[in-house]
Parts: sequence; C-alpha cells; structure tokens
Amino acid sequence: MDNSNPSVVFETQRLWVGHWHSKLARPALRIYGDPEVTQWIGGQTETCVAGMEKRIAGLVQRNQRLPQFWGSWPAFLKQTNQLVGAMLMKPLPDGEGDFTEEIEVGWHLAQAHWGNGYATEGGQKMLELGFAIQNLQQIYAVTGLENQKSQSVACRLGMKLQGRTDKYYGQTVDLFKITLDEWSAMRGE
Repeated sequence: MDNSNPSVVFETQRLWVGHWHSKLARPALRIYGDPEVTQWIGGQTETCVAGMEKRIAGLVQRNQRLPQFWGSWPAFLKQTNQLVGAMLMKPLPDGEGDFTEEIEVGWHLAQAHWGNGYATEGGQKMLELGFAIQNLQQIYAVTGLENQKSQSVACRLGMKLQGRTDKYYGQTVDLFKITLDEWSAMRGE
C-alpha cells in the first residue's frame, strides 16, 4: 500500500485504486454510459457528463459515511493512469437501498478492459483487506443471473455460489460467499 499518497486507497500489481472526484466524470462515462456494462449493475446508464458528475457526487458522499476500506473507488492502470473501472467493498443494500450487515466486494470494468484479470486482481486485494485488516468473518458478491464473467471472477476468488436471492438491490441475483477460514485455507494459512 502506498501510504505516501493519500489519494491511493489500495494497490495491486497492475492497478491503483483511488478516490472519486468530478474530473473523472468524462472517463467514467465510458463505463457507466455503456449499456453492455450497466445491464449487470442495475441498468442505470448515464447519458451525459452532468449525470455522471451527479453520480460521482453521490459515491463521494456515500464513501465519506463508510469506514476506511469500505466504499466504491475508481481503479486505474498503474502504467498509464487510465481509468479502467471501479472496485467496491461495502454493505450489501436490501431491496429498499438500506445497508444490511453483509459485506460485498464487487467490480465494474469498462468493456475494453474485460478479460484482463483486473476484477480478479482487485477482488483478491479487497478480500485481503476485508479479512486481514477488517477482521470480517465472511464476504459476499452478487452477480446478475446471466453475468457469467462476474460469476467466473467470484469463483476464481474462491467464493462459493449460495444460490439465487431477491434480498439485495431489489432484484434477483446470484449470491456468492467466502468465509475467513476458506480464504485462509486458499492461502495455505
């Protein structure tokens, strides 16, 4: 972790994950303005920079209310500083949008960056933060029912499918979970 740069939340081998700000609206629109991406994350596709700025302002406000290492953050390639997507670790919202006790990890990537392993790489670091730093006992992920790419990421992270549920986000999703013991065993601890 780069403690010398307060704008960095965490780093992986190829990514640095930072904080949202309004200057990211235009590059973020390439992610959240793409219906191929947003179909898997609630279907709310942004159509203009102003809408993206409003969305980012909401993320900033929500992140400020959450403990350290919880939130949704922009993810950048270290080599180029290009925005490639977002990583998130936060309480799962119920159907009304209120936070539950369950903590999820997730990833949103621009279509141009699918298939490069960035979601798995970011997910591994978030599991480490959740288990080793925050002392969580289990971590969840939810995916759209047909989102095979994200389901594969969850499996690569060692998460096990728990089945379908309509408890979160006001929609039916596939629920994945990994426990601290399972994560430790994967790491040979």
